[in-house]
Amino acid sequence: MCGICGIFHKGKLEISPEKIIRMRDYMVERGPDTAGYRILPNIALGHRRLKIIDLSERGDQPMSNETGSIWIVYNGEIYNFNILREELIRCGHQFKSKTDTEVIIHGYEQWGLNVFKKILGMFAIAIYDSQKEQLILARDRVGKKPLFYAVDSNIVYFASDIKSIYYTFPRNLEIDINALDCYLHHIAVPEQHSIYKGIKKIYPGTYTVFTMDSQVVHTYWEWDYSQKTDSSEEEILQTSEKYIIDAILKRTISDVPIGVMLSGGVDSSIITAILSQNSSEKIKTFTIGFKDYPRDDIIYAREVAKFYSTDHTEIILDYDVSKYLIDLIWFYGEPFADSSALPTYYVSKAAKDHITVMLTGDGGDEAFGGYGRTISALNAEIFSKWLPKFLHPASKNILEHFNVNPESSSLSGKMLYYINYLEGFPNKSFYNTMGFHKYRSQIWSPHILQQLKNHNPLHPFIENFKKVKNLNPIDQVLFVDGRTRLMYDYLVKVDRATMANSVEARSPFLDTELLDYSATIPPLIKFNKRKTKYLLKKIGEKYLPKKLLYREKQGFGVPVDRWIKKDIADTFEKVLFNKWSQERGYFNVNFIQQMWNEHKLDIINHKHRLWSLFWFELWHLMFIDKVISKDTPFSEIKNILNK
Repeated sequence: MCGICGIFHKGKLEISPEKIIRMRDYMVERGPDTAGYRILPNIALGHRRLKIIDLSERGDQPMSNETGSIWIVYNGEIYNFNILREELIRCGHQFKSKTDTEVIIHGYEQWGLNVFKKILGMFAIAIYDSQKEQLILARDRVGKKPLFYAVDSNIVYFASDIKSIYYTFPRNLEIDINALDCYLHHIAVPEQHSIYKGIKKIYPGTYTVFTMDSQVVHTYWEWDYSQKTDSSEEEILQTSEKYIIDAILKRTISDVPIGVMLSGGVDSSIITAILSQNSSEKIKTFTIGFKDYPRDDIIYAREVAKFYSTDHTEIILDYDVSKYLIDLIWFYGEPFADSSALPTYYVSKAAKDHITVMLTGDGGDEAFGGYGRTISALNAEIFSKWLPKFLHPASKNILEHFNVNPESSSLSGKMLYYINYLEGFPNKSFYNTMGFHKYRSQIWSPHILQQLKNHNPLHPFIENFKKVKNLNPIDQVLFVDGRTRLMYDYLVKVDRATMANSVEARSPFLDTELLDYSATIPPLIKFNKRKTKYLLKKIGEKYLPKKLLYREKQGFGVPVDRWIKKDIADTFEKVLFNKWSQERGYFNVNFIQQMWNEHKLDIINHKHRLWSLFWFELWHLMFIDKVISKDTPFSEIKNILNK
């Protein structure tokens, strides 16, 4: 696991060692073990290495083929590299290391750009082919590993960390107001944007070829829900279990210690169970929670750990959010308002004392249907068969005439809810309720809202729903979840929080072969009896007591409300209404004040919206206004803003 960077300058620049080293070392935490760089006629490459496989110096990067015509810097893990290595040896290739990096180089020599279809894992790859004078930037199928790039006067800057480009780019980069609009709706910046104009992200499942005069994007993978298996439920269970076991065991390949981020949920519990059954040593597990806060997950995780006699560590936090908050603003590089980033960072920091690789349950919900919003699509589909769509308009008029509340649990309330849901599906039914969707016209200042009149912040959803518009609505929601929230929120959260502590996170449920198979499972089998993760829980019955499997799904409990109302209330308010924010004029300050008052008085719960504004303001003060730095103690921020 590493950090990569480079400047492809097409013979127009002379790159000094100091410049590429500075660019490289903005992400030292991604690879603290060794560092390298290489300056070639048309490109400069930088690399930071976290040693996982082949700990010798033979694994250091940048790495080249025997003739020095092909160079690579790479971040990630290729789980089928040993199989590909043997195949390449049979083709006549010789290896000097035991790394997966060298497999990619020889794979490119042998298969060209088709190498990306053959490698299975998580990765961000830069390959420079000096004979073709081309740079190839590639990213794994679901976007576990980040890769940013920017082009200026036909010079390409790329890096694993957006800060490496931001601080190296030859001109000032402005905020992309469209990206900020998306951030306020999604509580993260989607893959189609970066927070800066001019910096872009290599989209998951694609590679881009840069030559002296062109830039071409190729898609090599996308979830395919169009083909369905006709296997029985029992056969699907057996095949799914086989893929799950294989995915977990593949992710144990390592020359350093491995553990599990055990949340107490179904996904991480199954990972713990299967690892334990296939290991001669105790598995190390890690769970985190907050003192005197709802702790069901901790209790369930404790029971799983006890059931399998794992070497279990519980991290119980107090409410001091200030200790590492500024660090996280720095490490994430872009505004990111998923509050569970903080506990993810804490558990990674604690785990680093024991392990370097940690398995997580990410992807289980997307592969096997774990979200209530997917059940909403299923229920709406059933409802439309019970009450045909041509009757919906008249039924809606009647229900609204009698002031039926669509959020009530009554039969009439549910009827109106599903009529509205189907009427708005997908564009008006599928948005993040934590964001500003319902408040967009109020949060912006008038002149910014005018600039945004042609921008729809829900476009990541709209674009992806269009790709699957002819599929079952359940498959539509599963596809869109995997191509939106998973990519720009959940995976970003885990990658930045773990790599900030030099820990590699591996996610078995995001295994390519498992994802490809799960997409072929018919929705009504996947959601048998209208239960989320029905198949995964049935598989889990072989490994865990039912009481640990069949319980209501819970998100990670983060005490945001307590933080902003009590623990950091003074600084929170000072940051929210700082003078730089008011001078730049993005937002309607009166409306933010109204939100803050409503929240403090428990009139409307705005905690996630307020948290997203708070994170953005801290980010802006650090990276744009440069009023604070990554070394500024949180306790000093209020004093700085009072000056």
